[in-house]
Order: sequence, then structure tokens, then C-alpha cells
Amino acid sequence: MRLRGLISLAIGLVGIALAAVGYHERQAIEGLGGSVVGFLAVVLSLSSRERREEMPLAAEPEVAVEPVDPITDPLTGLMNDIFFSGLLGTKVATARRRLWPLSIVLLQVVIATDDDAAIDSAIYEFSNIVRTTLRTADVACRVGARTFGLLLDDTDEDGAAWVAERIQIAQARRADNSVAKVCAGVSSYPSHGIEPGELMTTAKEALRGSMEEAESPGLGKVVVAPQRPL
Repeated sequence: MRLRGLISLAIGLVGIALAAVGYHERQAIEGLGGSVVGFLAVVLSLSSRERREEMPLAAEPEVAVEPVDPITDPLTGLMNDIFFSGLLGTKVATARRRLWPLSIVLLQVVIATDDDAAIDSAIYEFSNIVRTTLRTADVACRVGARTFGLLLDDTDEDGAAWVAERIQIAQARRADNSVAKVCAGVSSYPSHGIEPGELMTTAKEALRGSMEEAESPGLGKVVVAPQRPL
């Protein structure tokens, strides 16, 4: 298409030149013929250019983009803190409606290594221990870099503390030297709070109390939140 336009333009220029020569030599017919040829050639050249400009550009190939799941932890495959926070409100409403207890357990893994690959491996293996220890109805999420949150339906603080201890024992039996211990904080509805935010706050305070004794010997301390005033 571009070659055709160039040829037409060249012919047009030749025609214009012939017209100029014809008029100069007072040959009206040759001059008129050259003018017509030149005019048509230029028009043809311009129309070719317009058609070329109107041709659609080739579509760029699409690049495949992996979808990002905003509520799943990529390392462990567990749900993350966003999911945990959203589900907590639903769980509290269900517990209130069915008149049964609900417990939050926060677990923090104390890791005795600074190697990033070893830390990731320890976190992943611990998540598998949590999965195999819990009931099908229980929910486990990774809510921090080294912190896991459990939601236990129809479970009071004593039952939740026992779940935390079972996880500690399972981790100790694995004999993973990269994990020094597992600290735990427990908060239950309605003993320690009746609103989701209140329960989460008391669970964090209990975990903080457990972490304060992380240097003491043992598998890790399980701290239950203090009873809320009636």
C-alpha cells in the first residue's frame, strides 16, 4: 500500500511538471493533460495514505497475570488476618444466638534461627500441625508473621487452653530445633468479652502475658484472659 502511494505521488509530480512545461511552451492540450494526470495521481496518493492510516493496529498480546487472593496466606495456605477479623463477628453472633461459648486462641511461634528459609519452613510445618490437631469445625488463620489465630465453636476457656496445649505437645514431639516454643493467649465469649473487638483485645493481652515469660523453660505458657467483671 505504501509503494502504491509513492508511485502515485511520483506520477503526480511528473504530471505537474508536464503541465508546467506545456503551459510554458503554450501547448494548452499537453498542459491540460498533464494537469489532470498530476491532479489524479496526487488524489490517489492521498487516498492511499488515508486508507493506510485507518487500518487498525495489530492487537498487543495479552500478558497472563496470576490472580491475587487477598484473604489467603501464600506460605501456609491458611486464611489471613483479614478473613479472621471478618469471621470473628459472624462467630460471635452465632454463639450469642445459640447460647454456646466461643474461644479465640492466639499462638505465637518462638523461632530460634535467623535464617529466612528455615523460618519459612518452620512456619509452614507448624501450620500443618495446627491443621491436624484441630477439629473440622474449627478455624485456623495466620494473623501475623509468626502468629496464628484459632476460632473454636462451642468451646470455653478450659477447652481452648487444652487445644493450645495439644498443639504445643505436637510441636515438641516433632523435635524441630528451629522452634523453641509456642506461646498462647486465650479469650472466650462470654467470659472475657461479648463483642468481637473486646474478645480480640483480651486475647492479645493474654498472648502478651505469655510472651513475657518466653525465656522460661518449658513448651510455652498458655495464658487465659482474666474474667471480665459482671
